[in-house]
Amino acid sequence: MNSFDIEIINILNQFSQLSWAVDSTVHFISGNNLIKGGVLMTIFWFGWFKASKNQPIVQARLISTLFGCFIAMVLARALAKLLPFRLRPLHEERLDFVIPFSMMPAKLEGWSSFPSDHAVLFYALSAGMFYISKRVGIFALVYTTLFIGLPRIYLGLHYPTDIIGGAFVGIVIALLCQSNYFLDKVSYSVLEFSRTKPEIFYPLFFIITYQIADMFESSRSFFSFLGSTLIAALAY
Repeated sequence: MNSFDIEIINILNQFSQLSWAVDSTVHFISGNNLIKGGVLMTIFWFGWFKASKNQPIVQARLISTLFGCFIAMVLARALAKLLPFRLRPLHEERLDFVIPFSMMPAKLEGWSSFPSDHAVLFYALSAGMFYISKRVGIFALVYTTLFIGLPRIYLGLHYPTDIIGGAFVGIVIALLCQSNYFLDKVSYSVLEFSRTKPEIFYPLFFIITYQIADMFESSRSFFSFLGSTLIAALAY
């Protein structure tokens, strides 16, 4: 722990358990994928179909953003496994953290706090929104901070530096995927495929963007079930 994290956590935690309505609302916002990814992916689809003279460039940039999201998420999971384990604030006894109403004390127990997957994914996505327009990008960054990052700090799921570190990883990877080399070799090729094979591209595009909005929860549970079933079958 560091003084910056402790100070921010203590400031927010003084409001914990003062109101059931406030705590449960923050908890609901933090866990609802429609409020989190659903809103940002709606903006993403708006940018994809928004007619303008720069539409092909914007679409190529958005394709690069999706690749950036996936790469950043893989890197985030690798960092969580390789870096020293970090307890989440609600599990850190030295903090004397007051757990908000409606929160389960065992929430995400055993999962390292750094970096925040939510921050990695949604700040990477927000960075790509600047290619739709500056105003859209600023809105996405502010929205991600207020409705995705801040609630997770308030609930004790992450330290501020978990969010900042995750945001840094997500934005850097997203911007690297906007390089001319990546655009020419990958994004414009995918964009051309969307023109020639829309009947294949758009169903896949829908599934991919849906999974991002869903934080990959359904796919992770599917593969987890598949893996456990396979292990059970082999053991039998």
